[in-house]
Amino acid sequence: MKSLHEEQPVILISALPLCETKRWYQVFLGIEEEGIPYQIKEANIPDVVSEAYSAAQRSPLLVGMACTNEEMVVHYKNLQPDNPLFRLAQPLQQDTESLRQLGNNAARLVKGLPFK
Repeated sequence: MKSLHEEQPVILISALPLCETKRWYQVFLGIEEEGIPYQIKEANIPDVVSEAYSAAQRSPLLVGMACTNEEMVVHYKNLQPDNPLFRLAQPLQQDTESLRQLGNNAARLVKGLPFK
């Protein structure tokens, strides 16, 4: 049986052990606003940057994300593994617009549109 991301192209989002995805809800809304599907999976790797890169490598859309409670990283398949495109920290201290913009920009990367 194929997994969801093999049946439908999605941005893969890895939730590391210390990631309550509800903290990043506005980011997910930003992705949805741009009309790009995503899938959240749990991951056991402790390094958020390397996991975001790994998710980008596995994603048919070439964009991967990873999160902990304190950081979300957006990575693109063609970047260097240790050089993610975006990093946002401390979600509880960010305004709604900043969180949503991260999701918008991840989706815009897929669509080839300029970032917000």
